[in-house]
Amino acid sequence: MAPAAALGPGGLAVHGAATITDTVNLIAEHTTGQAAGRLTSREREVLTLVAAGISNKGIARELQVSPNTVKFHIAAILEKLDAASRAEAVVAALRRGDLTL
Repeated sequence: MAPAAALGPGGLAVHGAATITDTVNLIAEHTTGQAAGRLTSREREVLTLVAAGISNKGIARELQVSPNTVKFHIAAILEKLDAASRAEAVVAALRRGDLTL
């Protein structure tokens, strides 16, 4: 049996107490947990505007952020909802209860 991994910041194995496999498994668990996570309140706000048919530029104006920030939020939404498009993300969020129209 392998020794228990020493965990550092972000839950990653440190100080040589863990094997490469331990580190890879911890990263995979961390990444999977984020992808399946709930949407943040800001992501729900962005998705509500997406569902209303507003463009990234329009969302940026509405929320008073840069268009790049909107792109970042949409990318996170697509990943968390395992969606390939904005429309698919809206449907997935509705089914999960993360969005109401």
